[in-house]
Amino acid sequence: MIGLRAFAVLVAFAAPAMASEPSLVGNWARGDGKTRIRVERCGHNYCASNTWVKPGTKGEKVGDKLSVKVLSSSASFMKAAGYDPERNMTYSMRIEVSGKTMTTRGCIAGGLVCQSMHWKRLSS
Repeated sequence: MIGLRAFAVLVAFAAPAMASEPSLVGNWARGDGKTRIRVERCGHNYCASNTWVKPGTKGEKVGDKLSVKVLSSSASFMKAAGYDPERNMTYSMRIEVSGKTMTTRGCIAGGLVCQSMHWKRLSS
């Protein structure tokens, strides 16, 4: 799972925003350098889209989108549900933000298949 799938493995429905949630908004580069995403607020959710994909990266394209519904949060951690309409996949997610780094862990099949990704903040 690459790019937004990795973020999902970081388009859901309304959830109340919590004042203590970490700031996901901004531009992020995946740790392996294959994708960049832009995360923005969209209502009570977060929406992410691929803004750049390294040529030759399979399964990803610029413009792929993901929506994340926050289920619970603290100042640096979120439990969330993500939906990828391109692949019609729903993920359970854990997102941790610390300074200019973010780690996402997304799971499918009731947590039997999971993947973690590391991200570096490019800008807000």
